[in-house]
Amino acid sequence: MIRQRLLTGLYRGAMALFIAQGNALAETTEDAAALWSALAEGGKVMLIRHAQSEEATPEVALNLDQDGDCSREQNLSAEGRAQAEALGERLRQQDVEVETVLTSELCRARQTAELAFGAAEPWTALNHPRVLPEGEATWLIEDVRERVATFSGSANLALVTHRETINTLSFELIEPAEIVVLAPNETDGFAVLGRLTIVP
Repeated sequence: MIRQRLLTGLYRGAMALFIAQGNALAETTEDAAALWSALAEGGKVMLIRHAQSEEATPEVALNLDQDGDCSREQNLSAEGRAQAEALGERLRQQDVEVETVLTSELCRARQTAELAFGAAEPWTALNHPRVLPEGEATWLIEDVRERVATFSGSANLALVTHRETINTLSFELIEPAEIVVLAPNETDGFAVLGRLTIVP
């Protein structure tokens, strides 16, 4: 009798977990559909974390070569390059139009932007905070915040940057090649609509 009750309890627990996971998946799917629809409307800002990068020492990972020589910086891994290409393809499949692409000057971010969008304009303010000029990080991040808040247009603005910058702006900790979607507004600058995962 005790064994039967135990098995019944385990079965009910497993079923509850299964249902909960199913509901979470449905909510995630619905949320993603709403975000894609918002991007298709235009006028939004995408904060994009660069794709997966190669293993590197902290010195290399935080090195910004003044000549733009990527052999002296951390680069995308093979997986990261595939992620960046998948990112661009998914945006095209969802009919997301992009007006402007701005990117961190670090190679892994530039490579992500170029593979996803074809071209991008480097912007110092999007660099990893520990690579920004000493004493200028605070006001440079405010430049990004202002650029987001004042953006308007029929297409979207893409900002390819780093996890730390995205977290500072949106309070979201995201994985490589993920997107945080922002909606500029006059009340408080912008609202965080949610995040999109392009590749599993």
